[in-house]
Amino acid sequence: MSNNLKGNPVEGFAEKSREAAVEGIVLLKNEGNVLPLTEDDKISVFGRPMIEYYRSGTGSGGAVNVEYTTNILDGFENSNLNFNKTIVEDYKEWLKDHPFDNGGGGWACEPWFQKDMEITAEYAKEQAQSTNKAIYIIGRTAGEDKDNANWVGSYLLTDEEKENLKNITEAFENVCIVLNVSNIIDLKWINDEQFKGHIKSVVIVWQGGMEGGNSVADVLSGKVTPSGKLPDTIAYNMEDYPANDNFGNELTNLYKEDIYVGYRYFETFAPEKVQFEFGFGLSYTTFDIETVSADADDEKITLEVKVTNTGDKFSGKEVVQVYYEAPQGALGQPARQLCAYEKTENLAPGQSQTLKIAFDINGIASYDDSGVTGNKSCYVLEAGDYNFHVGNSVKNNKLAYTYKIEELKVTEQLSEAACPNDDNLTLMKPGKRKEDGTYEIIYVPSQKPTVDMAKRIEENLPKNMEVTGDVGITLQDVKAGKNTIEEFVAQLQFQN
Repeated sequence: MSNNLKGNPVEGFAEKSREAAVEGIVLLKNEGNVLPLTEDDKISVFGRPMIEYYRSGTGSGGAVNVEYTTNILDGFENSNLNFNKTIVEDYKEWLKDHPFDNGGGGWACEPWFQKDMEITAEYAKEQAQSTNKAIYIIGRTAGEDKDNANWVGSYLLTDEEKENLKNITEAFENVCIVLNVSNIIDLKWINDEQFKGHIKSVVIVWQGGMEGGNSVADVLSGKVTPSGKLPDTIAYNMEDYPANDNFGNELTNLYKEDIYVGYRYFETFAPEKVQFEFGFGLSYTTFDIETVSADADDEKITLEVKVTNTGDKFSGKEVVQVYYEAPQGALGQPARQLCAYEKTENLAPGQSQTLKIAFDINGIASYDDSGVTGNKSCYVLEAGDYNFHVGNSVKNNKLAYTYKIEELKVTEQLSEAACPNDDNLTLMKPGKRKEDGTYEIIYVPSQKPTVDMAKRIEENLPKNMEVTGDVGITLQDVKAGKNTIEEFVAQLQFQN
C-alpha cells in the first residue's frame, strides 16, 4: 500500500498553518487601543498586498507549491469586519493595468517591492468621510539570493509609500500599519512629524503562508490576541547594526562582531540605538510575571514563574523569557543572553498559570578558542555570579536568581578546527564598564590556526580495508550484532 501524499494536502495542515501564523504576529504599537478593530468600526484598507499578499519569500522556500493562498482581503471578507468596498474595487481595477512584476521569472529576479496605487490627498479624504480608521499594508519580499538591502523599496520606504502615508494620515486620525514582510525594515518613520502622530498602531504579520490572510484578520479583529515576540532587534538606523561596516564586500566579509550580534551587541554596547528590542511584543491585555521559586543542582536550574492576565477584557498568551548575565571573566560576555523561554496557555482575565522552566547549567558555557582561560578548545564556565533575569523581552525583565560558580569548570573538551584566517582580523569584546552599565568596545586579535588540518586528516584516515565482495552481510546483521560495520563496508566495490 502506498503512503505517498505528494501533491495532496495533508489533513489539518491548513489549520496548523493558520495557527502558526497567528502565534508569530507581533504587535509593536497600539496607542489608544486602535486595535483590535470592532464591528462598529468602519475601515479603509489601503495597500497592494491586501490582494497580492506575500505568503513567503524568494528562493527555495518561495518555490513551495500550496493548494491555495488566502490573501488579506479574503481574511477581511471571512471576518466580521466592516471595510470599505470602494477602495477594494479601485485596487482591482488599478491592478489590471499594473500586473505583478516577477522580474522576468528568473531565480531571485523578483523585485523587493511592488508599485502601489497612488493615494491622493483628495482620495484619502473622500474615503475618510465614511470610515473612521485606516489600515495601510506595506509589503516586501526577500530570501535566498535576494537579501534585504539598505535601499529604497527594500529596507527603506519608497517615495510613493511616504506620499501615500502622508495623505492617509492627513485624512485619518487613527491609522494602523500592517507589515507583510519577510524581514525587519526601517521603522523610525512611524513617529515622523509629517504623519502628525496619527500612526497609532503597527503590527508585523510577516509572511504567513497559505492561510496568512485569515491569520491577519484573526488578530486585527480581536478573534485572537497577538502573542508573537520579535526575533530580531529593530534599531533606528541600518548603520547602528555592528555588521553594517563589515558586510557586503564582493570578495571579503569580516565577522568582526564575533558573538556580539543582534541584542547581544545592543544590550552590551548601545542600548540607546534600539527602537524595538529583541523579544518585544504587545498584547491586547496585560500580564504580571512573578518568579515564585528558583532552585539549582549540579546539572540544571529550575524556575517557577507565575503569569497572571491582569486585564479585564481580553484573554491572551504571554511568553516568559529567561536571560542570564555571565561574569565577564577572561572571555568577555554579552550583558544579556537568552537561555530559556516558554509561552503560556490562553489565559482569561484574572487567570494565572505557573510555568516550570528548567535548563541545563552546561548549556550556558562559553567556548574558549584561544586558551585565554587556560583551557584551549574547551567549553567552560568561568567562576563568578551568573544572574538570571525573568521577563517578557530583553529589556523588560528583572533579577530572579543568582547562581554562583566558585571555580572555573570545563564542561566539554574539543579540538581545534583550523580554517583560513585574515592575519589582521580583530574581534569585538567588552572593555571597561561605563557608569551607565554598558561597556566600551575593544578589539582583540582573532585566534590564528595552530594545527595543520591536512596533516591531521591524513593521520586520522581509516586503515586500508581489504575488499571481500558481497558475502551476504546486511545492515540488519550489523544491527543484530552478527557482523561489524567494517565487515559490511568491505563488501562494497570501488567505482571508477
